[in-house]
Amino acid sequence: MSETPKISVVIPVYNSARYLPECLDSILLQDFRDFEILIADDGSTDGSLEIIKSYAQKDSRIRWWQNEKNLGLTGNHNAVMRAARSEFIKFVHQDDRILHPSAFAKMLEPLERDASVSLVGAASELINSKSQALAVRNYFPKTQTLDGKDVIVKCLEENKNILGEPTLVMFRRRQAARGFDPRYRQIVDMEFWFHLLEQGRFAYIAEPLFGFRVHSQQASAANARSGAAREEQMLLLTDYRTKPWLTAHATARMWFKQIYYLRKKYGERAAPLIAQAKPKISLPAYAWCWLEHRLTAPFVRLKERSLRNRLKE
Repeated sequence: MSETPKISVVIPVYNSARYLPECLDSILLQDFRDFEILIADDGSTDGSLEIIKSYAQKDSRIRWWQNEKNLGLTGNHNAVMRAARSEFIKFVHQDDRILHPSAFAKMLEPLERDASVSLVGAASELINSKSQALAVRNYFPKTQTLDGKDVIVKCLEENKNILGEPTLVMFRRRQAARGFDPRYRQIVDMEFWFHLLEQGRFAYIAEPLFGFRVHSQQASAANARSGAAREEQMLLLTDYRTKPWLTAHATARMWFKQIYYLRKKYGERAAPLIAQAKPKISLPAYAWCWLEHRLTAPFVRLKERSLRNRLKE
């Protein structure tokens, strides 16, 4: 390994003794070896720290610490990322796992080949608490490189994070200096991908390289139960609707979806934001997008319901 490793693998940890060994084992099985592993424990009380210590004794690439106080999810993500020394950063969440021994090498290749690429993503498998594969997520039809701003618009058209969670991406450290925005909780990762995609292109690998674990204790499930992130769609559109580049890249479908879901989710609270968005789309275009939505929505709901049922099994 070189004095300064090529990749910093960063793992924010909090109470994940159940899944952490599987996560770490999948990292150590990578055939690309030039990386450091940084683990920031945010005050675990379940035995996670003992697991971290045991792995650090076996592999000198592991550097770990326990935060002096609990920083919370976003704070710990930013803390562990700030400690990275390498040119490239690869998050791996504590309860996820890597599925392919060449995942790091596959993601590194487009970043080294093309200086315009600011974010690399990949398809993934949804896995349950027993690491059984439940479904493959593949939001893009093929391996390809896309304009970053067009990908932001695509997410806003779908009204969801189609790029995936931190385990699914790799990016350049110098472009990530801002860190995750602490104003966000539920869609904090998607907003950070937007920040990176404003700076360059998106390289996608249409192969499931990672397993994203779905279980009742993960942060997204806790946020959904508490309602902690209920205002974030309004915040996101407020932040991005005035971006100078958006006029050239936005689509009628994007504006329709944002207006439709703002009205449906927030009602009168979103009225000022909706009023600012409505002039961006003509009435005929809105009507066409509404018809398309009515025709396709039942099939989307059926697919999502089927997936939710599988996740409960």
